[in-house]
Amino acid sequence: MNQRPLFGLKQLTTIQIYGEKPIQATIAVPPVFDFYFTRHRFSGLGSEILYNLLRKNGCEVQLFNFPHQRKKGGHLPLPKALDFLNPHIIENEEGRLSFFTRYQRFGPPLSECADQVIASSPDIVFISCFAFCYADTALELASHIRAINPEITIAIGGAGVSAYPDFFIQNPNIDYALAGEAEVSVSSFLNALRSNEKDLSGVPFGVPNLYQKNNGNIIAPLIKKQTDADEIGFVLKKTNTTPKAIYFTTSLSRGCPKRCRFCSNFLCHGRKFRVIPITKIQKGLSIISLNPEDCDKPVYVNFEDDNLLLDPEYFLNVLKIFKKKFSKVLFLAENGVDYTKLTPGLVKNLIDLGMKQFNLSIASTHLPILEDEQRDSTFSLYEKVLQILNKHKIQSITYFICGFKKDSKKTVAANIAYLAKHPTRIGISLFYPVPGIPDFTDKVLFDKHPPFLCAGSSAFPWNQSLNTAELVTAFRLSRFVNLLKSEIKSKDEETLIQKITKKQRLYTLVKKGGTRAIIPVPNADNDMVRLFFEYFS
Repeated sequence: MNQRPLFGLKQLTTIQIYGEKPIQATIAVPPVFDFYFTRHRFSGLGSEILYNLLRKNGCEVQLFNFPHQRKKGGHLPLPKALDFLNPHIIENEEGRLSFFTRYQRFGPPLSECADQVIASSPDIVFISCFAFCYADTALELASHIRAINPEITIAIGGAGVSAYPDFFIQNPNIDYALAGEAEVSVSSFLNALRSNEKDLSGVPFGVPNLYQKNNGNIIAPLIKKQTDADEIGFVLKKTNTTPKAIYFTTSLSRGCPKRCRFCSNFLCHGRKFRVIPITKIQKGLSIISLNPEDCDKPVYVNFEDDNLLLDPEYFLNVLKIFKKKFSKVLFLAENGVDYTKLTPGLVKNLIDLGMKQFNLSIASTHLPILEDEQRDSTFSLYEKVLQILNKHKIQSITYFICGFKKDSKKTVAANIAYLAKHPTRIGISLFYPVPGIPDFTDKVLFDKHPPFLCAGSSAFPWNQSLNTAELVTAFRLSRFVNLLKSEIKSKDEETLIQKITKKQRLYTLVKKGGTRAIIPVPNADNDMVRLFFEYFS
């Protein structure tokens, strides 16, 4: 085994570990390198679950959520592999029709992160990789940590690791890669480490979902396991407090039996849907308290689940439990609500219980694409849902995916025009793959491209159905529709709308000195713009 000792050059005995010196564990959530960062959505629920599990198993733990240490992003040069975006990035562009303008680091420099980790004197470092597109940053943080302390033990986990564990474990700075859910592996992993055995895959340990190395050869886990419902950890994470409100995020379920071909949920959580028992939620809420000065503020609770409506009765009961806990509570499900599981009666119940906004997903309006992607659709129901929401003055955002294998300028323009005619804002998701989803099971492909191309913001033409210019044009058109629907517009925006509508081409605002100028968008796909206006008229 080319395994380094767990606790540096001098191993600890079992007596030391259980007695005088418990394991010192540090969890590091790396900074985010991207064009944008949604702070309240990046709650780190997985790292919080890991924190609780490590403490429950006798470790002393420190958690560094580095993206939250800086309020603003730091400007970075555009990575060379993203040079194809340069024709679409407009210097000094601003306003609600803009594309991304700056590549940024959200969090401290990696060297500072490594210094903080080492200063916590860990025996073992757990690095969290939230998504595969952030793999390089996670591995670079491991490199910085290892450079300071070559003997430190480093494990990595998270949804990004679950998609392609081999990508991570083959890195020389990673000792262990834990795929899947922390609840099923952490306890046995710690027990195996305490034994000082070199091979943690065999009897008596058999750590589920654990990847390790032997002389450079990857040892895959003998046991692959997912949580049972009663094993799922409950975390209610406070994500923000303002003078007017308090914001929490949680997730109550795992797995989804639907087989939408673009979804990667199953890679980490499997196909079986399961939910945290109600009693565990009640117990978790019982120990949460608000500061006296916050008690009269409204509380917003966001559910980051993939499909809680697979059990609508459970979801309604959960909302009632939260309403008993907080006197003024409103609900969001920003990861999306499956409209095909809604009924008019259920929509009304959710509104009555405090659902403040509905984030819906249609994927596409083109039926052959939906059939190909194994996505359910009932557009008469979707339109009925929108009518009910509009009647009750409840906001909605409808998401579609742009860049499917069978997409074209026509299908995308039709998607945007359809949503433009209905009372909803548009959320556009530029298609990106995750290693292991259908059509992308050959993971060698991901060894040839940097992981950050698997971010939607990269607008990389993975399916070759649309090129980058067409993807970016669809992004801008979606923002144009949202501006059209906005109740509040500046004079510049009114002028911009008039010019785009009259010319049927895209324009945008740029800052010039102390003023704003309207300029045509360079390299936009004018055919797609023309098709949009044709379908929208």
